[in-house]
Amino acid sequence: MKENKFTNIPEADVVVKHINSRFKKGLNTNIFIIGLSGSGKSSTSQRVGEIVIESRPKENIKMTCVDSLLGLLEAIRNSNPGDIIVIEEVSVLFPSRRAMAKDNLAVGKIFDTVRKRMLCIISNAPLWNSIDGLMKSQGHILIETKGIKKQEGIVISKFWRLQTNPATGKCYKHTMTRGGKEIPLMITRMPDKSRWEDYENQKDAFMDFLYRKLRHEQVKKLEKEAKEMGLVKPKIRKLTKRELEVHQLRLNGMKNVEIARELGINNSRITRIIQNINKKSEYPKELAIIDPKIPLLAPNLNH
Repeated sequence: MKENKFTNIPEADVVVKHINSRFKKGLNTNIFIIGLSGSGKSSTSQRVGEIVIESRPKENIKMTCVDSLLGLLEAIRNSNPGDIIVIEEVSVLFPSRRAMAKDNLAVGKIFDTVRKRMLCIISNAPLWNSIDGLMKSQGHILIETKGIKKQEGIVISKFWRLQTNPATGKCYKHTMTRGGKEIPLMITRMPDKSRWEDYENQKDAFMDFLYRKLRHEQVKKLEKEAKEMGLVKPKIRKLTKRELEVHQLRLNGMKNVEIARELGINNSRITRIIQNINKKSEYPKELAIIDPKIPLLAPNLNH
């Protein structure tokens, strides 16, 4: 790496020292990393975890990234003391506006009991106020990414130690120190390349799932509005065995050419089958009044 003014700055040393100090006392650490899109919060989440692992080379610490409640439960269940769990986009999974939702209440209980395993949980989100209040009240460190310096290959952040008043629920931020001197800024470098690629692939899969979920919710909403307006429902007919095979492979993300190769049939035949699937799931003309570009429903195989 090219020599620059950041080369000799200790990387996230104050934060890592605090994490390790808590671990030695038998305590877990909950870290929240916030920052606008493109400010480096995902790479900082990864890199902080890596530095913790590097700081304790004699221990068999592993880091797991999750993007769902089920993934979080599995990661905790399979964890060992000192392990690190990164929760990607925590405000999407457990948003503050759904404070009494089952998932939020469940993760609140998890955060309240995870101390026994002395884990380090790193959660990232764009905005502090978008994170569930119960989760925030159990936080120990807050990191705010300020931006990426590409030439130097680093992310610059501000960071604080968190303290919650149990009587009022108010959360206070305290500047942390190194050698008795306040340290308001920290740097983190890019994570391990192979781990970062895996992380990016997992993030893409999560965003694809989120898109499918939101699309499904939107279709259900339009169906409800159509029913209330007296519009007829889409006529969905049962798929043939071959159409069902093609439909499932498409849901798995395969392209037409790949499906043709998998099933051993002509590519043009696959195109005709997909056209038939779409025809069997089309909305009637009446429903186009709501939105002429309304997406097709996935065929209902129970009809």
